[in-house]
Amino acid sequence: MIRTFRIFGAGEWGLAVANHLSCLGNNVEIFLRDGNKINEFSAQRAYKNLDISFNKNIIFYNFSDLNILPENKNTFNIIASSSSGFSGIINSYQEYFKSCESILWLTKGLDHSSGLLFHEIIDQQLSPNINKCIISGPSFAKDLVSAKPLKVSLASSCDLLSNSVIEAMETENFMFEKTTDIIGVEVSGVMKNISAILAGALTVNSYPDEYIEELIALSQRDIKSIVRKITSQQKSYRVSEEDLDKTVLSPACYGDMHLTCYFNTSRNRQLGLKIIGTYNLEKIIKKIGTVEGYLSTLTLNKHEKVFGESRVVEAAYKILYLDAKPKKVLNKLFN
Repeated sequence: MIRTFRIFGAGEWGLAVANHLSCLGNNVEIFLRDGNKINEFSAQRAYKNLDISFNKNIIFYNFSDLNILPENKNTFNIIASSSSGFSGIINSYQEYFKSCESILWLTKGLDHSSGLLFHEIIDQQLSPNINKCIISGPSFAKDLVSAKPLKVSLASSCDLLSNSVIEAMETENFMFEKTTDIIGVEVSGVMKNISAILAGALTVNSYPDEYIEELIALSQRDIKSIVRKITSQQKSYRVSEEDLDKTVLSPACYGDMHLTCYFNTSRNRQLGLKIIGTYNLEKIIKKIGTVEGYLSTLTLNKHEKVFGESRVVEAAYKILYLDAKPKKVLNKLFN
């Protein structure tokens, strides 16, 4: 069966997934807001940064075209925007998304304006009856394009949806680990960025790598605590303790956290590596670009009543927002 995937957003990961899907024979429609970029992609049929050549299965559209495109029961909708763009896409095109049976997303993080996780935006702005699916794990766009072995988590509220996505996307080099723990996977995607900032600070302040491993363990415990706190209010998303244990060992949690905490390609770790001596966070962030963990630290602290207490978040908040001495905070975290 030929499936159609509509991908909303054209960041590198979204383009890599679009290329992957199209190479497997799926029809792919990529939606952008930038008309010039649409024309460029359509004319050149390539994205040089990832060495992608777009095949005939990929078509580029403007978001406004959603109003005229026909409905298709075999269409899968994937949001591949930044965390700051997720809510805007949902809200701007509510009429379309309300008609969808399912929504998938590749976006990691949460909405910093409202403090909502992305499944909550779908439930509150659209409908709790829409089937949801998040794909998350230790993965770089260039690695998917070059067919390096990758394993990611796929969390969904619908087993049929999970199986359909895996059937359409999985290869021997791009594998999926299924779970129903949507909130656990989402929270892991938030916490791994905060942890990576602290991991960078540990490295630059001469702590051995054993401390990063302990940081990851602390983060895993905090993730479980946060998930329990949230699901105490959202009972339809509650999973067993056994499943929660599996989540913190999964690609979405331990796998992604290990990658982000140790590899300097992460902007979050890059920020942490600058936290030594006299430093100016504003200038550092301006040079690096958007640092998701920096924003998430403030959001989780601001909405502590929703997410509960976290030793890792508290440590990051003190360093990033209260100008506390890094070594003093880190020593206290591990003691």
